[in-house]
Amino acid sequence: MKKIYLILMTSSLFLSACSGSSMPKECEESWQHIEKMAKTSGIPEDAIKNQKKAFEDEVNKMNKEEAIQVCKTQSSILSMAK
Repeated sequence: MKKIYLILMTSSLFLSACSGSSMPKECEESWQHIEKMAKTSGIPEDAIKNQKKAFEDEVNKMNKEEAIQVCKTQSSILSMAK
């Protein structure tokens, strides 16, 4: 459980950057990895929803290219953490 909280917090830090609009496909895929790990770890549904909102807010602050790169990197890290 500590591992998933660390991943959730890291994802928030990863996504603190610039400005943009809607969430790219790569970020949706990254969120799916996070959500799956959170559910597997027994994180409460309301905590997952709150984290998703924070994730989307941070992604939407970035320009599209930056968001795509950050989310690709994050997905790679999450894949290794499985």
